[in-house]
Amino acid sequence: MDPEEFFDLTACVSGKAAFMALSTRSSGCRPLVLIPQPFGSLVFERRTCRYLPFDAEATGLLLDLAGVGIDALVARTKEGFRRELVARFYEEFYEQGFFTVDGRLAGEILDVAPPADHLTGPLAVHLSISDTCNLGCLHCFAGEFSRQGTPLSLAELDRLFGQMARMGSYRLGLTGGEPLLRGDLFEIIDLALANGLSPCVTTNGLLLDEPAARKFGGRDLLWLNVSLEGACPATNDLVRGRGSFAQVMNNLRVLARHARFSLAFTVMRTNLHEIGKCAELALGVGAESAVFRPLYPVGAARQHLDLMPTFEEYNSALEALDNPGLRGITQNCELNPFSPTIRQPASSVIYWNHGCGAGNSVCSISQSGEVNPCSFLGPEFEVGNVRDRSLSDLWRDVALERFRKPAANAAPALTFNQGCRARSLWLKGSVDAPDPWIVERGAISPGATS
Repeated sequence: MDPEEFFDLTACVSGKAAFMALSTRSSGCRPLVLIPQPFGSLVFERRTCRYLPFDAEATGLLLDLAGVGIDALVARTKEGFRRELVARFYEEFYEQGFFTVDGRLAGEILDVAPPADHLTGPLAVHLSISDTCNLGCLHCFAGEFSRQGTPLSLAELDRLFGQMARMGSYRLGLTGGEPLLRGDLFEIIDLALANGLSPCVTTNGLLLDEPAARKFGGRDLLWLNVSLEGACPATNDLVRGRGSFAQVMNNLRVLARHARFSLAFTVMRTNLHEIGKCAELALGVGAESAVFRPLYPVGAARQHLDLMPTFEEYNSALEALDNPGLRGITQNCELNPFSPTIRQPASSVIYWNHGCGAGNSVCSISQSGEVNPCSFLGPEFEVGNVRDRSLSDLWRDVALERFRKPAANAAPALTFNQGCRARSLWLKGSVDAPDPWIVERGAISPGATS
């Protein structure tokens, strides 16, 4: 993994391809939010749903520009070289929509004191809003987890969403089960939007009829992930059930007329050979992006480990996405592979320790409010319930702290060091063990930093 690359004042790089013109047509929120962090800040841009890291010096400049315009700031800057840096920084990010016409930061400053050694809040919260599902997929991560309990009410969800906004946790993943089986789904989405969050709904697509498609399309700053497991019925239906591919294809034709969406594929041994065709399918049905993630040995998939590709198989399959023949597709449909060998060289890393995303940049919440560092981990790792404690309090809990540092008194070769905690847990018996899928394949050596 590449070293941390904050946006700093002396090495301001162009990001025109990464940043889009900002607008907030329906949320009523300002386009940017500056969130204080131990290293400086994160700026969340609502239109693209991206967090952008800035070091302490660049953060100070952004804070100055929140109070005064660029002309006044340049006038009071004495050193000529410093004035030039300030002007260059401003010009670069003015093009990205960071500043208003009068030269001030086009955003708000979150009033929060950051912790000393981890993010102020998770960058994404995965919230299960329905444990029921109309499919029984062979690889479902929730297949063996008992998540019974009274679902959070609308009032409780509204309170939770407010807490997320106050700690700078704006990405909200609404999952299940199948979210569309919850009758008040769109009320939940509207509560999230009213609190300034950017929700994403992950669905199997079977219930995406015309009324639902219109409701999704009528809500700005909302994303949809539609899950498929192949580019044809033979591969998809083997995992998701007979007839599911054809039904989802029909529904996507309806959805494409009203709303933007992504297709999300789980890479397994059954579809390794057609990853390129999956990308072509995404473009053909009108998806804005195609997301590729490996099968994890969790939930129902633990009974079907033969579906799980090796590290080499997975990365070899994803090499098909770096094919000149697909470049026409990538101009119209963003490809998002989760692969340590083909990450973008300029991708920033905003936490730096021995952990993975669990408890560092993400957490999950069950339908009844139990907080877990990762939805792939079982109930034994739950740290508390949002009905009893605020999400901010739970985020700072010592039970999550352990996910942010190496296991105590463990030799480096026996310590988790990047990869996936869930793979370590289910394949090696401990979240603190090295990830066998990566280490044993030589992708990351034990004790290495990334």
